[in-house]
Amino acid sequence: MKKSRKLKLILKKPLFLIGFLMMAVVILAAIFAPQIAPHGYAEQNLAMKLQAPCAEFPLGTDRYGRCIFSRILYGSRIALKVGLVAVVIESVIGVTLGIVAGYYGKKADRVIMFVTDMIWSIPPIILAMAIVLLLGPSAENVAISVALVTWAQFTKIVRAKVQSMKELSYIEAARVYGESDLQIILRYILPNLTSTIVILTSLALPSAILSTTSMGFLGLGAQEPLPDWGMILSSGIEFIKKAPWISFWPGLAIVWTVLGFNLAAEGLKELLDPRMKV
Repeated sequence: MKKSRKLKLILKKPLFLIGFLMMAVVILAAIFAPQIAPHGYAEQNLAMKLQAPCAEFPLGTDRYGRCIFSRILYGSRIALKVGLVAVVIESVIGVTLGIVAGYYGKKADRVIMFVTDMIWSIPPIILAMAIVLLLGPSAENVAISVALVTWAQFTKIVRAKVQSMKELSYIEAARVYGESDLQIILRYILPNLTSTIVILTSLALPSAILSTTSMGFLGLGAQEPLPDWGMILSSGIEFIKKAPWISFWPGLAIVWTVLGFNLAAEGLKELLDPRMKV
């Protein structure tokens, strides 16, 4: 009964279905890139440089004669990988700090919330750029930098949830029976945060992908010859009049991915917790 009710609810949300299909296209492109791509992402053919879209190169070529279609397909792997790594790191940091602040309160809460508010007040892209410049340009460092500046939203929401949960009767009963704080957190609090964490990570993923591609556009992400979408878009700017396809297609891929993941995440939020405010 519950499954059929949820299925009916999903079918009543066309935007969620559209977002899910768009997201599925990106994921499938990333998984089957070697099978779909007609060329290697680093394969050059200088005789065909700045070639307009044709049968051999469906989306044209860049200044080195590399296939834009193939590079976008392989670039989806970088976008998803870096975005997922960033979200995993920020969720671990944010959820851990949120649980500690919400459960223990007092001094721990004040210190954690002071740091959280400080991180929250700084424009994330500026702080992420500063961290990447310190660590050095690479896809891995972009993932770390994005995670280090975006965990605050997890902390604030998880803290509020834990504060309301820790006074419940079954938590009090667990304390009376002598269970340790760690046992209470792992057995009772963390399982009840599952839907919240799933919603937060699904909403954070498109933002992380957009941030990583923005860093790639600035030359701070994956380096040549890796096919970072932001870097491909940036490299086509100087040929925008002569070969607009170089920038157009990676830009469309970014819009498609971020929009699809956002639509799917909003639908997931309504299905799991329609009252949640993010």
